[in-house]
Amino acid sequence: MDVRFEDSRLFERAAASFAIGGAAGGVAGSLAMAATGSALAILLLLRPEKACLGRWAAAAGCCAAVAICWQVAPLAGSPAACGAMLGLLLTIVRRDVAAERGAAPLSPFAVALAAGLSACAVVTGAATLPHLSAALATIGPTWVAGALCGGALGLWTALAAAPLHVRLGGDAIEERFAALRLSLAPELRALAERAVIARRNASRAVPEGAGAEVRAPIDSLTAAALDLAARAAEVSRASAPEAEEHLRQRVSDLAQRAESSGDGPAKQSYLRAADALSSQLEHLQRVRRVRERALARLHEEVANLERAALTLLDAPGSAAELQLLHERLRDGATVLEETGEIAAPAIRARLE
Repeated sequence: MDVRFEDSRLFERAAASFAIGGAAGGVAGSLAMAATGSALAILLLLRPEKACLGRWAAAAGCCAAVAICWQVAPLAGSPAACGAMLGLLLTIVRRDVAAERGAAPLSPFAVALAAGLSACAVVTGAATLPHLSAALATIGPTWVAGALCGGALGLWTALAAAPLHVRLGGDAIEERFAALRLSLAPELRALAERAVIARRNASRAVPEGAGAEVRAPIDSLTAAALDLAARAAEVSRASAPEAEEHLRQRVSDLAQRAESSGDGPAKQSYLRAADALSSQLEHLQRVRRVRERALARLHEEVANLERAALTLLDAPGSAAELQLLHERLRDGATVLEETGEIAAPAIRARLE
């Protein structure tokens, strides 16, 4: 099973934010204040978009409220509740960023695991860090000891939310290509492989600030290209040159038989058989034209995907370039779908 760690940059930034916020709150000498600082640091250091600001602020406020309750009226379950709330805050951050970038939604299991591990991290910190703080206070200022322990609590909590970034299972497009490549002719297989490689390069080149409006069209175009390659392969099998040449020979043979036949009914039967085979021959020729058009379109769209990576690498911060790329990829995907609709009836007719 393929295991991938996604959006490591967000994970690192969230861990740094929690550590810095925890250190700032820990100066007060309380782990509850350190947890409050970690929650509020998300808003200050990650700078959410306007669409996410309300949810992040509400989640951070809930975390701060639970942490303050832990400070005012400490109970046995207060550290666990505070840790779970911090894990849910990280879940909201990760979910919003993933949705903005067009990634798959988080699984309920990952959310529950992250919240549980974060709760365990805070419970562990509440049991061990006060002793560490007391030991550090004997060799240095108390506020330094509190800052170090608060930063450690924030860092542990953020690291415990790592399941939010772990994905089980392979990439759908990569799996589609792996299943398809053995059934493709060499030319089609080479084009499909170029499309997948171009998608990898374009995905790596997409700037962090770019969302689903750029990533989704790239994935959509690649998936459509693979689908077109599969349909072109079916058309190729349905319009083999050997079958066309065989039909030509049969039509020619029946025409000669009809011309040399001296019996009227027999001659008509030969002619009707030749007409039927001629219809099949015309159908094969139409299918061959569809294959040629599909192949030409596939060449064009693979070139567009390859250009996408170069466009993003050359001007990663240009909103105009990204918008132009989006329009081009969207138009290309639409044309691919239309070409597929043209090819499908020909394939079905041949198979029937």
